[in-house]
Amino acid sequence: MNLLIILLVTAILQYFGPWWTVALAPFLVLLWRPTSSSFHAFLTGFAAVGILWFGYGLYQHIGSDGAMSNRIAQIFSLPNGLLLLLVTTLVGGLVGGLAALSGCLVRKATQ
Repeated sequence: MNLLIILLVTAILQYFGPWWTVALAPFLVLLWRPTSSSFHAFLTGFAAVGILWFGYGLYQHIGSDGAMSNRIAQIFSLPNGLLLLLVTTLVGGLVGGLAALSGCLVRKATQ
């Protein structure tokens, strides 16, 4: 259930705010709704944000026939746009996972 809440709230925040708002939803959700372990909290945040960023990136990639993502990949010296999509998914997932882990640990520290 935490995964779905994070996914929906993050999608709304990303629509209206800057990229770093992706860390707010996992932090607040895991602060509010605890999980069984810290590792599970990290995986929940990582998966939710990773799925969101991968899905939106794939939508952009397919919508432009790969032209936009391939050009951006060239800027970062990557061979193609799909590798750029995987890198951004990993970065977004790490931000979400670490934010969720932080929320979980803050909850444990204040109990």
